[in-house]
Amino acid sequence: MPTLAEYFSDDQIISHLCKERVKQADSRNDRQYVARLIGDMPETDPDSQLYQLLPSRRQWAAFRPRNRKAGINPDLTSLQNAVRALRHRSQAQPWVGNLNRFIVAIRTRVLAGHAFEFIPPLINWQIKKGHEYRALCQFTLADNLILCLFARYLRDALDSRFSSSSYAFRVRRGGRAPTHHDALNAVYDLKHNSPTRDLFVAECDIRGFFDTVDHGVALAAFRQAAVGADLDIRADQIFRAYLNCYSFPVNVLGEAGPRLRQRDEDGYFPWPLKALHKHHTDLMTVRIGVPQGGAISGVIANLILDAADKCVERQREIQTAEIHYYRYCDDMILLSPVKKDCRAVFQAYLHELDILKLPYHTPERTVVYGKKHWDNKSKAPYRWSGKQWFGCVPWLQFVGYQVRYDGLMRPKPDSAKKEVKKLKKKTSELKYRLRMASQERPILATKDQAMASLKHKLVAQGVGRIKGGEIGPRPMCWAAGFKALHNKPFVPGALRLLDRTRLKQIGKFALAQIRYGLGRNSRGGGARNPVGYAFSYNAQFVNAGGQNLILNPWRPHNYIDTAKQFIFLLLTGLFLKKLGKYMRFKLR
Repeated sequence: MPTLAEYFSDDQIISHLCKERVKQADSRNDRQYVARLIGDMPETDPDSQLYQLLPSRRQWAAFRPRNRKAGINPDLTSLQNAVRALRHRSQAQPWVGNLNRFIVAIRTRVLAGHAFEFIPPLINWQIKKGHEYRALCQFTLADNLILCLFARYLRDALDSRFSSSSYAFRVRRGGRAPTHHDALNAVYDLKHNSPTRDLFVAECDIRGFFDTVDHGVALAAFRQAAVGADLDIRADQIFRAYLNCYSFPVNVLGEAGPRLRQRDEDGYFPWPLKALHKHHTDLMTVRIGVPQGGAISGVIANLILDAADKCVERQREIQTAEIHYYRYCDDMILLSPVKKDCRAVFQAYLHELDILKLPYHTPERTVVYGKKHWDNKSKAPYRWSGKQWFGCVPWLQFVGYQVRYDGLMRPKPDSAKKEVKKLKKKTSELKYRLRMASQERPILATKDQAMASLKHKLVAQGVGRIKGGEIGPRPMCWAAGFKALHNKPFVPGALRLLDRTRLKQIGKFALAQIRYGLGRNSRGGGARNPVGYAFSYNAQFVNAGGQNLILNPWRPHNYIDTAKQFIFLLLTGLFLKKLGKYMRFKLR
């Protein structure tokens, strides 16, 4: 196990700074692409500490790799090569001195013996729905760097102590870190290997997990996991400093809340007050909540919920039952072929959440499958089956996917709806800004250039920057979030909806009343026009028999259940008949 000092070496610090610099450059490029089309892009250099610590973008060109491999960011590679070479070759440049001083300051803060503190994060917000907002935390450059490298140190040191049923924020296994696709595939394979066997499923949703973490519980979980892990003596101080820099009642409700209401008088940050009163007496003074956006928060999620994971494992051994349990951060699912076992272990899991002081939505029972089943956040054990009987549910939902009893898959409907809104929003924003700018004078770009720019943006958002010969969605796009659909039977409706929406938005943009100009110079020659099936949402996945399952659904039959259903309906009919006679007698 490397020491803490090795995680804060010069190379590690520089590598993190380069990644942040490239992300900032990409973000700036996205913000300015409309200005480039209009022709009024500002020439001022951005005011950012990162630009003072690293070489200018013009210096990257000489170090750009000649052979670009798939999955390798050429900007990041060229920047890292430039820093390594120029840091020793051109020591007189101002950025070199700034970088060296920054590295020394970081290592001194982390490794020296004096007290450690984090600056409280700046609270931004992101709209969820209506006037409901999510609080997001933004740390300073130095603090964010320390958090990321320290979180990596903790993951490497403590990961072996966590349950294998946890898939989020884990170290690499077999060359890569597990993802939510792996969690979904584990559930899919469980059903696929025994297709004729029904399973009972229970789901629990924790209410605002990161906003309701008790600091005392988090610190106790960290110290318990640290026993025997041979952590650096500074680890406990840094971990406590992270907890001390933030508390939801103080930083969000007390400081960010008034700022939010200045922009939206009805805006609010949701917080389950009534549920939290079950575990806390004075919520305004208790230290509760960890920063959303802080790198260590993911480690804290595993530290706390590992107790619930181990509780399920203990119950599995005590009851000698077949229990399958999977968790991705705070999204969990419990499966068993025996309803009694599923219910007993699920109750033990909920009891463990109470011990951890985590509020959760009360599990609701599904009697007759319908829309209300999906409205329930937490679900008491139900039968995952195609049988037409009480308590049977054909679809299971987990980590953004929905899986039918016969293996048919589809994305969660809300995910497709959100992507539709994003496609419409991006198109409307570009159309509005170009139309307003062209009222005074024609914009710089031609219509073809503006259309090509919009197409590239929508394609990159949906399926990534696809190039010739590449198969599957690129990282950091909507389709990449559903890679587990590939080579499985799935419902293509959501993908076709997104393809239609994108084409419709491009068509609407073409009809906008915009005064175009003579054109702007394009570096690197003409870019490939991203049109055709290869750039569609539907083309990113191979559908292995989905249409066949849609047209010919396999519905398991069980003569015992059929007999039960017949007897139940018969008795119900006799009861209603008797009730009718009784009511007519009373009316006389």
